[in-house]
Amino acid sequence: MRKVYLWRVAVISIAIVVTSCEQLASNETLLDVAANLVINKYQSASCEEIAQMKPQSGKSSQASGGKDAALQAQAIEMLRKNPEMRKKFIDRVAGPIANRMFECNLIP
Repeated sequence: MRKVYLWRVAVISIAIVVTSCEQLASNETLLDVAANLVINKYQSASCEEIAQMKPQSGKSSQASGGKDAALQAQAIEMLRKNPEMRKKFIDRVAGPIANRMFECNLIP
């Protein structure tokens, strides 16, 4: 009886760990996709376009269709709820964005 109990505890523990790892992996994947989209947006934009960019509070930038809009909304929600992920996101995008802005003479 004790072996069965220990076996169940072990299986449940493993299931919890696997589920947590899958969630973390999906969050990391979503973070990578979101960061790459933002970086690509700045790298592909002209200096004039960057100078005219405004914060998009509550609006989607270019993701007007189905899957892209859903991914963007999911990423934004994740960043709002998770300060650690938000820090990782900012750490990934800050350098490339600042460099591009410097190249465009938008940073004195």
